[in-house]
This record gives sequence, structure tokens and C-alpha cells, in this order.
Amino acid sequence: MSNTPRWQARELAPGKVPNEVWEQFAQQQLQDQEYIRQFGHARAPVTNVFKGYRFVAVGGQMMWMPAEKGKYFTDFLLVLVQNIFGREWWEAEFAKPRDQRHPVAQWRYKAMVYQNKQPKTDEGIYVAKLTGPMAAYYTFAYDLFVVADNGRLDETLLARLKHPELFQGARHELFAEATCIRAGFTIEHEDESDRSSRHAEFTATHRATGEKVSVEAKSKHRPGVMGRAGGREAIGEHDLPIGKLLNNAIAKNSPHPLVVFMDMNLPWESGARILRMNPPHPLIQATLNKLRVGESKLDPISLLVVSNNPAHYTEDEEEVRTPQLMSVLAPPAEGYESSRGADCNCLCRASVHAVPEVLSEAVAEQQEGQRKESTISH
Repeated sequence: MSNTPRWQARELAPGKVPNEVWEQFAQQQLQDQEYIRQFGHARAPVTNVFKGYRFVAVGGQMMWMPAEKGKYFTDFLLVLVQNIFGREWWEAEFAKPRDQRHPVAQWRYKAMVYQNKQPKTDEGIYVAKLTGPMAAYYTFAYDLFVVADNGRLDETLLARLKHPELFQGARHELFAEATCIRAGFTIEHEDESDRSSRHAEFTATHRATGEKVSVEAKSKHRPGVMGRAGGREAIGEHDLPIGKLLNNAIAKNSPHPLVVFMDMNLPWESGARILRMNPPHPLIQATLNKLRVGESKLDPISLLVVSNNPAHYTEDEEEVRTPQLMSVLAPPAEGYESSRGADCNCLCRASVHAVPEVLSEAVAEQQEGQRKESTISH
């Protein structure tokens, strides 16, 4: 066996690095920047094909499937939820009548029925317009992947996601976590066993600055959708005020600047009337004005992210419409003091303004990326 090392290193004088090396570095930087522009700061999928199988890392676990069935990332997303939720859960759901199944099980069934109706291309793949059930399932699966792959999917959240009556709130919390991860934040869950005080959903720490924000996720419950009993409300009859939910978030007295993700849960037509305005709709602005406290009228919410993803309101084979998304960033308090009490008074302007602004920009970029996605292959 040769003793010659496989790799050798030598020092190069400035200007002696081959041009092709600099070109490769520059190309890699451009690729990294493009990935971040499209997908944020979440870890890129770690995947490889070995002996006829596609392997994909998900956090500290490895999932695999036959390579011929795993050509596209959406192929993997189809099986990801099954693996995380477990065979027993899926078998129990598919034993139920279709209209009584968990929303995720209904989305998957409707998506697969529609996709399998589409003709194959010469390459043997299906190409279809993105329907509501497909969008609902795949965006849920991708958020699940982002959170699980970054090591933050805990058993408490997973149990809530699997429970039909708790799913809606847990789904929006999953969206909030995935969005924060894509925006460059790490996630730290609160201790739910601690009953001495109320907690925010989680604390998000910005990796670039180390600043922290407390994050709350709120979603409007409505009959007939997202696993809720009853008949759907007609257009124009939906309850719109969000003050009660925002007050509930504020009452938790979070230790860091507060970021609230608010899901309106409306049909597209209703959501468009509220979230397509700049400045914000008078309903939202009036609500925020009422929440300001004290003589200085400080904003208790540093960043409000209001979203509406109407995919679950569409018909089974109806093409999905663009989700609505807007954010309201509170101006920094005079003297750069936080509005959350004495423990936050030492935080600089970045903690009450710049860090939520980073998150706000990432949310806007995510919305732009969703707008450009119009087809899906499998």
C-alpha cells in the first residue's frame, strides 16, 4: 500500500491562485445567493443516490425511497408526511369516510387523484397545474421538512399536528417556525410544562446578530374548514376582527420584542379585500392603534405578519390562487427602548426594529417566490 498522501497542500503567493479556482468560488457564491433568494437560510436538502435508492437527510434521520420514484423533491415530500406521522396514523385515517378524515389526509387523497388523471410526458412524468389540495399538502409537507431538517420538530407540536381539532393552530405555528428558519433565525421552544406563567410559542434568535424575538402564532377558526365542524360561511359573512387574538398574544408578557403571525383563514376574495391594501386596511390599522398602551402609545407588537392561504377553500381540481401576505412593522420607540417592559430596556434599536425588519423582508420574499410557482411535476 502506497504511503503517498491522497491530498497535498502547498502555499500560494498572492495572485498565484489559478483563475479557474476563483471562477469556481464566484460561481458557488452566486449559486448560494440564488438558493437563499428562493428558499431562505434553511439548510439545503442533503440527498444522494446509492445502489438504486434516493437517500434524503431529515435532521438527524435518513429517509430513502427507490431512485426511480424519487426523481423530484415533490416525490420525497409525498412520503415525508407519511414517515413522520407514522403508518398507524395513516391507516387509521384512511379507514374513515373521506369527509371525516384529517385535513392532511384529505389534501393528499385529492391531490393524488387529480395528479394521476394527468397524461404523462415523453419522459414519463406528470405535469399539472397546482390545485388547492396540492398546494395545501405540498406547502405543509415542505414546512414540515424545513422544521424537521433543522432539528426543531418536537413531539408536542407533532402531536398537535396529528390531532384534527388542534391541527389548524399547530399548522400555523409550523408555518411561523419554518418562516423564521428561512429568515435566518434559530428556534427555541418554551417549556410547556412550566405552568407558573404563560409563554409565547417560541423564541427566535437571529443568527447574524444574536438578537431575540418572541413569536406568537394565531389563526382564526371558521366552521366547515380545517377540520372544524359546521357549514362554511358565505362570502361577506366572515368574522373579521382580530383584536381578541392579538390581545391574547400580548397578554403572555413575552420577554423579547413580540412578533405575531396572524392567519385570517378566509376565501381568496375576502382575503384580497383586506390584505391587498397599502397602507394596511383600516380594520388592521385601527386594531393596532387600540393596542398601543400608556401615555407614550408604544406598540406592544413589534411586527405583525398577517397571512391568508386560501388553498383549503378551493374545489378539488380548482387551480390555487396566490396567497395573501402583508406585514406591519412598528416604528422604533423613542430612545430605542422596547415596549415590552424593564427587562427589554437595554435592547438596542436592532432588537425592536432591525431584527423584525429582517423577518419582514424574508416574509415578503417568500410571498414573491410563491407567486412564481405555477406548475408542479412528479
